[in-house]
Amino acid sequence: MIKPLNISWTKTKKNVEQMISRYIYYSLSVDNNSTSCINDNFLLDMLNINGIDKSHLNINQEEQKNRVDFINHVRFSFNKLTTEERKIIYWTYFDKEDNYDDRFIANNLGFSLGYYYIKKKETLIRFAYSLGVEEIEK
Repeated sequence: MIKPLNISWTKTKKNVEQMISRYIYYSLSVDNNSTSCINDNFLLDMLNINGIDKSHLNINQEEQKNRVDFINHVRFSFNKLTTEERKIIYWTYFDKEDNYDDRFIANNLGFSLGYYYIKKKETLIRFAYSLGVEEIEK
């Protein structure tokens, strides 16, 4: 039996939230689409650097490429999660239009609020591993 790693919950959560915040800002700068317009399967499409309107960007080509690469990394990591987990992450962090609260998300998923908090923590840890930003307690 493999012993689970001792994750630092507060550091790991902070790392994921920083990645998501950076993702949102980078998306605002280079993505022509809104992340609040997502398909029913809750999958995010990858960005193509050639599909970006560069005429109004004040950042250089290398920075544009770095931002698109970062956005694609987050989207690839997000898409590896289960549909349920993607809904939790999307409704909690990505959808800035509707501002869902934890009760709404729990109810929509058919969870009690207590069970939802357990699932949300597990989801953030899985997303951290997918992103490669988990923190191990020393």
